[in-house]
Order: sequence, then C-alpha cells, then structure tokens
Amino acid sequence: MSSDAGTTNSGVLQVIPPGRRFIPYRAVQDEERSRLLSKIDSLYREACSRIGGGGVPSDVARLLVSGVVVGLLDPVSNILVNTLFTSDPITHPCPAGPYMDEAKLGEMVRRSLDGLVAFLVYFFPYLAGWEAVRYLLITDADLFIATRLIVSYRGMTRFSITSPASAEAFVAALRLAAQVAGHPEPPRLVHAWMSRQSGLTDVGDVLSVSRMELPKLPDLREAWDLTAYRTCSQPDINIPDMLCETTRSLRMVLFDTFRCFYLRALARLPRHELRTRYHRSLLKAGYCYGPMDPVSNIILNTIWYDATFSGGQRPVLDMIGPRSLTRLECRSFFGLASFIKTRYHNLSDHEITQCLVASSGYLSLADPNLHADATRATHLSFGDINLSGDGAVWKTAQHRQQCVDCYGAIDKLKNQSPCTRTQEAYEAAATAAWHPNPEAHAAFLSSCKAMLPVSVALLLQSGERLTSVQVYYISSLFSPKQPTPEPIKMKNPCPVRVGKRRSEAQQRRITAKVKAALERHLLCDGEPIYDLHIICGANEFVGSPDYGEDKEDYLPCAPCTFRYSHVNFLVTRKGSSFAHRAPILYFAEFNNGEEDKPSLCCRVDAPTPFAEHVRCLYCEGEAAKIVHPASKKFHGRDEFEDVISGKDSYTNDRLISKNKYAAEKICGLEEDCMYYDVKCIS
Repeated sequence: MSSDAGTTNSGVLQVIPPGRRFIPYRAVQDEERSRLLSKIDSLYREACSRIGGGGVPSDVARLLVSGVVVGLLDPVSNILVNTLFTSDPITHPCPAGPYMDEAKLGEMVRRSLDGLVAFLVYFFPYLAGWEAVRYLLITDADLFIATRLIVSYRGMTRFSITSPASAEAFVAALRLAAQVAGHPEPPRLVHAWMSRQSGLTDVGDVLSVSRMELPKLPDLREAWDLTAYRTCSQPDINIPDMLCETTRSLRMVLFDTFRCFYLRALARLPRHELRTRYHRSLLKAGYCYGPMDPVSNIILNTIWYDATFSGGQRPVLDMIGPRSLTRLECRSFFGLASFIKTRYHNLSDHEITQCLVASSGYLSLADPNLHADATRATHLSFGDINLSGDGAVWKTAQHRQQCVDCYGAIDKLKNQSPCTRTQEAYEAAATAAWHPNPEAHAAFLSSCKAMLPVSVALLLQSGERLTSVQVYYISSLFSPKQPTPEPIKMKNPCPVRVGKRRSEAQQRRITAKVKAALERHLLCDGEPIYDLHIICGANEFVGSPDYGEDKEDYLPCAPCTFRYSHVNFLVTRKGSSFAHRAPILYFAEFNNGEEDKPSLCCRVDAPTPFAEHVRCLYCEGEAAKIVHPASKKFHGRDEFEDVISGKDSYTNDRLISKNKYAAEKICGLEEDCMYYDVKCIS
C-alpha cells in the first residue's frame, strides 16, 4: 500500500529510500475487476439491442463468438464491427425469437476483459494487470480512451501514436488482444482494422449485423484524434483517487527519461576526458538534479566532483559500467524526490512522483519556489524555449501550463512556503543519492549559480558538444583538488580483486566485439568510418540460459551463460568536417560466443524523454535501458506475447518485480571494484 512509512527524518532532512510497495490489496483488485466485468456485460447487452434486440439469433451467436471489445472505436461499435470480421457465419441451429445464452455471454465478457488488459500491458511497459483494470474501469472499457489516459497520466508529452515504435507495438498489441480474447481469426481482425482508411460511418444505426455493410474505419491518427472528442464526453471522474497507487510505474517511466538525459550528457562530454577521468566522477556524483536543466546538471556535477576529489589513479575505459549507470539514474530519482520532500513535508510519495513527471524531471520546475528570488538572466534554461535544446521542456507557456495542470501536485506547491532552505534540501538529495560528500555537494549546488559566469551557463545549456579546452576551463572555476586518498587497507582484499578482474573481463569482452563491429564500416580507402566514443549500455543476459562451462570469464559467479548481448554505443564520424557533430547512437546484438560478427548492428535514434520506446523482454527484466531499433527483429521483441498470454511461466508481474528490484538497487556493485585501490593488511 502507498504510505510515507520509511521516510528517514534527520532534523529537517527528509530522505526517501527505495524498497516500498505500491500495490492495492487483493480484495480491492478483485472488487475492481468485478465492477469492470459488469460494465463490459452492459456493453454487450447494448450491442445486442442495437442489432435487433436479439431477434436474429444467428447474429447474436456470431457476436458471442467474435464480437470482442478491442478496436479503434468506442466499445459497442468495436463489438459490432468485430462481429463482421468472422469469415464464416454461424450455421448451428438457433431458437427463434429473443435469445441470449447467458453462459456464453459471461465467457465473452471475461475473454474481452482479458484481451483489453493484454493490449494495455503489451503496449505500455511497467503496467501491472490490476493497474490496466483500473484505467479501463475509469474509462468504461474504452480501449483508446484508456490508452490516452495512460499517456497523459505518465506525462508522455512527446508521445506519437504513428511513430515507428508505436505503430509496430500497436499492431502487435491488437493481434495479442484478439488472440487472448478468443477471436477465431486474430490476423484477419488486425488486417481489417489496419487496412481501412478514413471515412468513419456510424455502425450503430444498422439494425442487424447480417445486413450491415463493412464501414470504412479510421487510421491510427484519425482514431487517436477522435478519441479526444469521446474523452470530452466522459463524465467527471476522480482520477487522482483511482490512480494514487500507480507510483511504481510512474517511477519506472522517470528512470527511462533519466537514461535519455545521461545519453545526451555522455554525447556532449569530450571523448578523451570521458574515457580517462570523467567516467569515475560521473558514476560517483553525476546526478541530474541541480539549479540548471538535467543534462547541464549531470555535466556540471561530473566536472565539479572530478575537480574537487581527484580519486587517485583512474583506469582508461571504453565502457561505462552498465549496472552502475542504471544505479546512477535510480540515485538521481531518490535525490530529486528527497529534495522536494525536504522542501515540502506534507507531500506524499505519489504527489512527489507526480511533480517530477509533470516537470519532466526538471527540479527548477518541480519546485516553483526554487528560483523565486533569481533574475531571468541567471536561469535562462527555465523559460519558454524550443524543444530542440537539452535545456528545454515546453514549446510555449500555454503548453507548459497544460502539462502542469494535468497534476495538482505542483499547483499545491505554488501557494506554499518551503519548509527548508535549498542547501538543506540539496543535502537531503545528496544523502539519498549516496553522494560521497553530501555537505560539500549541497554547498556547491547552493552557490554555483553565483560562481558560474553567464558564458559558462549559456555553453552548458546550448546542447553543443564540449571540447577539452572548455571542460578544463569549467573545471578551473571550482575548488582546488583534495589530497589523493590513500589505498584502502583490508584484511582480505581478495573479493575486491576478483570483482575487479571480472569487471575488467566484461569490459574487454564487450569492447572487443564493438570495435570489431565498427571495423566493418569502412571508407573508400579501407579505413574505418567511425571512432568509438563510449559504450553506454550493455546486457549480456539475452536469450535462453546455457548451463555449460564459461571459459572466458574470470571466476564466473553465475551458474549459466546467455547466448546474446544487447549493446548501445556512441560513435563519432572520422574527418575534420565531423569534428563538432554530436556522436551517433548505435545498437548491436552480439553472440556471446567467440564470434565477433554481430547478428544485428544498426543506427538508432537518440531516445526522447517522455516518449514511446521499443520494448525488449530480456533488457526490461534486467532494468537495462538499452535503446532498440523500431523496425528490426532482435531477440526479446516477440517473446512478450507468450509472457502476457500466459503461455510462458515468466509472467508480467514477475517481469515488473524483477525490473523494480534491478532498477532500485542503489547499493554497491561489483563494477565499483575497478575504482578501488586496496592493500592487504599483513
């Protein structure tokens, strides 16, 4: 259940830890499902009345076989239209006069509910079955209105139903929903809906299904636009009360958004400095909270920590630790949440998460009082600027107000006075994010606006790729370096050394495969086209496990290996004319065997915050925020159907729980051992 139990109080500091459950009781879930079944039952009875009050038994029989609720129209119209998609009429004898087989009706109602839930669970990541039922209950089982409500409530301001990722997922989700709902010909149903174009006609005026002509159905864009008119006709509902327990899925959406921020920050940092020094300070303290936009905050925090705490000798790496990057995103979230909780004690966890969703993770927008006494010139990234830049959220002030008005949490803060100063809130954020020195970090963030020249603020917010000269200049503005720490003395340093060797083996293994893949892209003179900028995501647990011996890894800790790996990496085009261009994001699927040739290697678009993305079963289960291609086949793309339809023992609830556990693991990782300098105490 949602509660504030677990919030750590330290004077005025409110530190929010992970590990809470936001799931309603089973009795509540059963009661909501029963109410939804009753609503769907009434929809079927209305559909039967619209084909002649049940006076044509063959039509009613066809409806109870193929008239599932899923489709692009309102529920009753979907039932009638889907009835027409049955290739063969019902030929078994039916009694004359009004007739309704109550047993078959009850079965069809249950199957249709399962189909609706399957569609939403497939189309939206991190959506539990009980949560899908709740959205459908709010929208009276209207599938497209429920879809639109989820998009709105998750703050997906850049969602597009016709994007390659959405269109592919919609077709697959529609096919799965028809299959789960028991439609006799799911491919025929999908083809009928997706092959029709504009020219919608009202099927409700036709008295008998047997005399109905197949209407011209809307395409996805038209159906999505028509849904907006149906949404306006819905009665007023108390959405916040119904969805107050959806905190878990909202958090997961924020984690995906933070990955977008970190990919942009990695692309902007210079390659040499990133590989030699900034990979350590990024993972240690490169949080996305601060006085600027998230990407600028990441860069600023990374450079400041490296300038202030040198950390001794650092390895040269081609890959950011994949689990460490996921952990950093999680720590950033709890830092942001603890900042707001410390500033406004009376907010619940759900309201805090809503603030962050509504503000797209921008602290300066989530806390309307953060810059109340600042001038416009000192925080240029918080105005109404275009979405193309890193520091932008909204296109216009009107768009901004519409986004904020979706949630009452930010409005609730506008008329309140903060409980603490910003420095105390930053200290709570640094504590929750496991910063190595929370007090120093809080003092820096509270004073950095006065410390930074306007030219540096403009440079960070420009979205341009930084040069080595520029980052060294920014670094020179901060405090002198602290003394280099002494090696850590341990009685038994063996676990650290083993972890270090395992992590280094992973680095070598993945880096070798990526570089071999890049060498296949050649210029006319035979030289490679691209230079590796940084490997920014990896999941070696793709496909079915193999319990054979792993000869490559150093003292493998897992009892099995997996056949494939999914990897994201940033590359730069060779040549002076491309020197200032942003790195390009690539995806590759590698065989984990000795062969270096990738089974798939292609360019992917950089992900957009709060937009749709392509799902992968294996990467989602490991909380690996890999960016996958929208139009290519890879392992983990089609396996969702078996999971959601119940053909696999791996359920959607288990997938969500596994993802939550992996994503909210903020403690130490084996990858940290690469940065430890240990000595044995004799």
